[in-house]
Amino acid sequence: MKCSILSILSALLIPCTREAAAADGDNAAPAATVVERAGITGAGWAVVAGEAGASRVTLVYPNHPDDFGGTAGTGASHSADGGRTWTQGPDDWPVAKCIDLWQDRMKDGSLAAFGIRWVPDPKKRGEQTGADVPADAYAIAVSKDQGRTWSTGVATLHCPPEMGIIARPLPHLLEDGKGAWLMPAYAWGKTGTRALLLRSADHGRNWSVLSTITTAAEMVKAGAAPTTPWLETAVARTADGALLAVIRTGSSEQAALVAARSADGGTTWSPVEKIVAGPQRQIVAGKLPSLLLMPNGTLVLLTAHTKLGCFLHLSHDGNGREWSAARVVTQVSGGNTCMTALDAETVLVFTPSSKRISCWKVALPAVSSARR
Repeated sequence: MKCSILSILSALLIPCTREAAAADGDNAAPAATVVERAGITGAGWAVVAGEAGASRVTLVYPNHPDDFGGTAGTGASHSADGGRTWTQGPDDWPVAKCIDLWQDRMKDGSLAAFGIRWVPDPKKRGEQTGADVPADAYAIAVSKDQGRTWSTGVATLHCPPEMGIIARPLPHLLEDGKGAWLMPAYAWGKTGTRALLLRSADHGRNWSVLSTITTAAEMVKAGAAPTTPWLETAVARTADGALLAVIRTGSSEQAALVAARSADGGTTWSPVEKIVAGPQRQIVAGKLPSLLLMPNGTLVLLTAHTKLGCFLHLSHDGNGREWSAARVVTQVSGGNTCMTALDAETVLVFTPSSKRISCWKVALPAVSSARR
């Protein structure tokens, strides 16, 4: 099985140096080293800004230990050549003292950055209320000039008391086509843990709960009982206009990711189902899943597992009902990953390992050939 996976990798990865071999299992050099720093604990979050021919890839990453809010700080790196080479940007940019921060490019070309300055104590899960959330727990920043200048303010997350508190807002920001922004999150409360979709009608300053995507109890009914309180959720629009949510259930190889679908813009959701992939219909396990609808219509699911590595699954029709078998990005790192679309058929995948973040350039098969 390992040989077949590595042969797939050989066809997928585009080396950025002559020395880069096809298979990570052969100890090949990564496509590019984005940054090497002692404080790195994850791959961060990437965004592409600017017009074709003059675009810039930006990666913002946590530059502190993963200590549940005990420390804070972010770093940034930029690439002007499609991820081949990287220069270090300013720390704590564009918002200072963040535990985590990501940027998204909106439809009007502006950049929106959401920063997290506080996280709840997991030992007090179900006990904390809205009164425990600091007024400056979250920040929103908007740039209308490709990141050169930013307008920054406080973001407030309004959570119904019966749901407890929003434990973690999550990437990425979406637009609903009617002027509002959407964002996934998960909440901890006395009634249990749940995955949510949040909505903002004022460009990120105030957020309310639009819907519950699923709850821990509903996941149990689906045969995917969560073994972690971190219901990390990714939401993306599919080729048919629906919203697809993918939710983490645990950390073991048997902890299947689950998916729910919304046909009404996120107001209601289907019951969750385990995600299975490939001809063998194998479950897809992992943490912090990412979803990306590519310009060529392919829907990409990225996930990582601490013991197995980092993998891509493709939905060639863009709707996320059928997924390809796992495609290995790297078997060296199973830490938190991220990805962004470089062009219509190329994904940049970022992986952390050994106090380093690496960038892999992954070429997707043409949609017409993939569907044959």
